[in-house]
Amino acid sequence: MRVSVVGGGISGLGAAWELMRRGHEVTLFEQGSRLGGKLQTATIDSIRVELGPDSYLRRNSSANELIESLDLSEISPAAGKALLYTRSGTQPIPAGLNLGTPLRAQQAITNHLVPPSARLRAAIGTLFPSLLPGGLSDDLGTIVTNRYGRRWADANVEPLVGGINANTIYGLSAQTSAPTIVNGPPPAPPTGGPTRPTFGTPSGGLSTLINRLEEALVAGGCRMLTSSPVLSIERRGPSEVLITTPTSVHSSQRLLLALPAYQSASLLGPLFGEGLDLLRTIHYSSVSMLIGYSKEVLPRHLLDVSGILVERDLGLLTTAISIASNKWPDWTGQTGTLLRISTGSLYDRRHLRTKDSELQETLTLEATQILDHKLPMSWERIVRWDRSFPHFQPYHSQLIAKLDTDLFDRFHGDIGVTGAYINGSGIPTCIATARLRAQQLVSV
Repeated sequence: MRVSVVGGGISGLGAAWELMRRGHEVTLFEQGSRLGGKLQTATIDSIRVELGPDSYLRRNSSANELIESLDLSEISPAAGKALLYTRSGTQPIPAGLNLGTPLRAQQAITNHLVPPSARLRAAIGTLFPSLLPGGLSDDLGTIVTNRYGRRWADANVEPLVGGINANTIYGLSAQTSAPTIVNGPPPAPPTGGPTRPTFGTPSGGLSTLINRLEEALVAGGCRMLTSSPVLSIERRGPSEVLITTPTSVHSSQRLLLALPAYQSASLLGPLFGEGLDLLRTIHYSSVSMLIGYSKEVLPRHLLDVSGILVERDLGLLTTAISIASNKWPDWTGQTGTLLRISTGSLYDRRHLRTKDSELQETLTLEATQILDHKLPMSWERIVRWDRSFPHFQPYHSQLIAKLDTDLFDRFHGDIGVTGAYINGSGIPTCIATARLRAQQLVSV
């Protein structure tokens, strides 16, 4: 079957890989000059650095299968200690919690981020979860607050889960963004076997994953068309979809849009008004990052720290600092400190109104405050990712189910969608979702 995939990010590449291994004739369209989307490894002054995500969770079997099939060597973070910056200063993030929620009453009672009354409240929620279930809500903030109290939610869950999603936990879908809080953590691996680290990344950087995947796709017969923006799509009849680019028109039997929701809306809108309305309800956060390198090392007490999250409502632009030289020492291969300082979220768009030079100055000053140590920078670089994190409103899965139903009713299975906005962000989730939706597309 002739199948076209529009979008050369990890979702599009994962879908193309699944289709290729099933024997289909695949053409992939990417509007930019390179593949990989937000996955981009750069070398600056002989130092390797990720300009987007720096790792992936290893526990998703669908993603692991793809990564292992590419015969990539992997590395894991060398430092795993995380801190939280609050009004009281920098404090360790309690270990063993499930995305900031306690699994045992003892974890609640000994938590140092909340006062004794809030610890007792959280312990009760841990011991008697059925009495404080959060009702039928899919609002993560509501669920966590009902179970463990507002003080606990704000101190333990908001900085972590809100930070991961460039968002706030209030008005965020629990099932899509933090299902382990609702359903419990995944079962522990069987004892006796080797324990794999939670996080991993290719030893040559995430661009290695993209490059190796591109090589495998080309070797398998996929056509990879970069610098080929899709201007329009048209369904002529059963199993006949036309894809128009600035230079040509391509005919396909099936089409999978592996794009952000707003880009899929632009292409589908002229054909699919219901889907246009649904896709436009999915909003995105924009984020920026300052990457900076200093030849000086951090104080001894920070040498085992991988990163620092920043509590909300402190008035700072900074949301997190990743100490990449501690976390990934092979990036630098030399003495010094490499920082990745993040800013921006759905509710904080100040960075978008700030020039690069001003943002660089502000984030550098805030890093000095958070680290309680001034680092003279040898070089700094601002990276911006506009509309890069989808916002999952409560009951997001029902919205996607409605979208899928309307898509099938309109196009009878000839056109499908995938991407980070479907089931959640993260490299493994995007790969797994794309593979599943590619299978569904050609099984109709």
